[in-house]
Amino acid sequence: MDATTDHLHRIDALLARPAPDIAHLPAHGDLATAHRRLVEALRPRWGSSRNLAAGGFLDPTIDDDSGLSLVAPFAGRLVELCGWAVGERWIGCGIVRDNDGGAPHLVAVTARRADPATAFLPAENGEEGADVAGDRWVRRLAAATGRPQSRQWPVDWSSAETRLGTALPVDYRHLAEHFGPGIFAGFLDLALPSPPLGYEFLCLVEQVLYLAELAAADPGNANLYHPHLLYPAPGGLLQWAGSVQADQFYWLTEGADPNRWPVITRNEDGDSWARFDGSTAEFVHRLITDHRHPFSVAGLIDRPDFNPYEPHEPRA
Repeated sequence: MDATTDHLHRIDALLARPAPDIAHLPAHGDLATAHRRLVEALRPRWGSSRNLAAGGFLDPTIDDDSGLSLVAPFAGRLVELCGWAVGERWIGCGIVRDNDGGAPHLVAVTARRADPATAFLPAENGEEGADVAGDRWVRRLAAATGRPQSRQWPVDWSSAETRLGTALPVDYRHLAEHFGPGIFAGFLDLALPSPPLGYEFLCLVEQVLYLAELAAADPGNANLYHPHLLYPAPGGLLQWAGSVQADQFYWLTEGADPNRWPVITRNEDGDSWARFDGSTAEFVHRLITDHRHPFSVAGLIDRPDFNPYEPHEPRA
């Protein structure tokens, strides 16, 4: 077993214990090289890390929302430290000096972390009405974006679902009716069965039928979605949103109950897929509030928001 593999096993054991905790990682030879290799090995798990300390100097901008609790146990002894936000804990690995001035060593550390997706949640006793297939997440998303009042966007669901040949998730229906056409956090465009004039490219029904037609006409188009198929193939992908950077967001239409369809995401290059087992509204809520969420934009915005689209005037 090489050193990096051994370090990964020790980190897995660390994660099985409650945070906060520290694990010493035995390393021979150049510690900087061992640390770099470990960070590279962890990147496929948790994405890019944040440099909390480098060359013996702490990042002066570190706060409670960016991993300060990882730094606290080492009281000025840090040489290097990289950190990740993973669920309800912080995880870091780095190089630390001994208390007695001995040789530095490699460590992994965990700390407790508040789930940032709850930062904008109203109190449970403030959420009125029964929760219906994820409708609570619609209300939470409304609270997070400062739009508690529904627009009541009109949608002919019967016509849309007849054309598609399937029912759609109930919480998506609530989401579409509450917010209507618009963009979340300047990033995610929600597709609707009835977009306003000038935004026909956001028509969910036409988009789904058009993509299915292209895939049926040319196997090369169908292969673009490998290893998945496109709806109406059984268990195929049905797109419900896109981003300004050309990322795509689908439901995986597996099973007879649309309310249990997971969300499948694909990046703009088409070479990375991710799955989210939760409702559509929860996905959007976490995307704009939770740094650990796939395609998260939480770190790029001051506060979650939603900007509605209004119909364009017809052009001459």
